[in-house]
Amino acid sequence: MRNAWTFIAGLLFAGFVMLWSAPVAVLLVVLAASGGHVNLFHAFSGESVFGARDVDGRLEARMVNVSFRPMMLVMPGDPRPRRLLLRLEVVDSDVFDGSNQGLGRVRLDAWSLDQSVDLMQPPLYTLVVPGRQAVLDDGGMMVVENGNRHSAYSLSSGQWLFDYDGSFASFAIEGERRRYLAAAAADDEMPPGSVAVVSYAGPQGLITRLLVTSTDATRARLLRTSVSLVRPMVRQDPAGGRWVDLAMPAGTIRVPMLGDTLDITRAEVPMGLALSEFKSWK
Repeated sequence: MRNAWTFIAGLLFAGFVMLWSAPVAVLLVVLAASGGHVNLFHAFSGESVFGARDVDGRLEARMVNVSFRPMMLVMPGDPRPRRLLLRLEVVDSDVFDGSNQGLGRVRLDAWSLDQSVDLMQPPLYTLVVPGRQAVLDDGGMMVVENGNRHSAYSLSSGQWLFDYDGSFASFAIEGERRRYLAAAAADDEMPPGSVAVVSYAGPQGLITRLLVTSTDATRARLLRTSVSLVRPMVRQDPAGGRWVDLAMPAGTIRVPMLGDTLDITRAEVPMGLALSEFKSWK
């Protein structure tokens, strides 16, 4: 019996020694593998949440989605791509709102990622805008959906690029530089006769905006409702020139490109419409 108790006591002591020495052994292995230096992880965490409740017989739900994505992006004023960490948070306050007009918020934070300690620094920028959905585009943009309007923002700087109601055209010019062309209906607060705002931009910033107007204010209001059907197109003529086409119910607006600009002095505009550089109406 005495030998049995001695054996059990030995097992308990051995277990205690292992529990104490195992973490030390692991630490020694880590130190040996790192040459005596411990490399600590600098990390972020984000929580995605979905919650639902009954309100007067109606099911309401709130959703928060958090995601991280490292990307190589060309920064303004720097031709060399730079590694950034992007943290995207999308809050939809009423998931089941079928009107697509529910409350939502999109937040984007960006950190430089040259070294792990960069994550301990404040973000390069923080962008907070209304919206219920957001997509990070491989071309260097974030597209936010807010009702029937879509807005594009630069991932390099967080700056607003353009709005569009239907779709936008994406194409490359010399040196594989990415360019975007989009059309959005004019706002109600704009002067009578305003039809649409046409934006020409790159991933780092807006290049130019044009305003389509009509001499007839009533006709302009009718044309605004069809801007969401406009599909901007970019084509090349036999001589190698590049043109922008905007097919509208009143006819197709054709604007030649001059280098990296839109040459409105040679634009072909249907009768009753006009094209000019966009200027603030306030």
